Amino acid sequence: MKSAHAGNGHLRDFTTDPRVLLIAAIAVVVATAGLFAGIVLLKLIRLATNIAYFGQFTLAELRLEDTPLGLAAVLVPVIGALIIGLMARFGSEKIRGHGIPEAIEAILLGRSRLDAKVA
Repeated sequence: MKSAHAGNGHLRDFTTDPRVLLIAAIAVVVATAGLFAGIVLLKLIRLATNIAYFGQFTLAELRLEDTPLGLAAVLVPVIGALIIGLMARFGSEKIRGHGIPEAIEAILLGRSRLDAKVA
């Protein structure tokens, strides 16, 4: 019994050229940059958390259970939401909406220029 593809003559050419290797190398560079950007973002989140909950300017991994705020720790996200709300109300029109899509649109349509109010 013959396979459905045997003797078909419609086999594809899966050879590569140097351009594919160049694109793969660029992808590795972009992925590495994304990795380091993610690490920096996580460290900034940890720094903001330590400042908000402990009043310490440190990147050390502190447990939120040990915060000196006690039950008042619930107010930290509320205060953050109020700050963001005031920024959206009285700040730039561009920070209203769904967040990232609007920021990307502002960058693309503004020729990669983003106002300091939006950033």
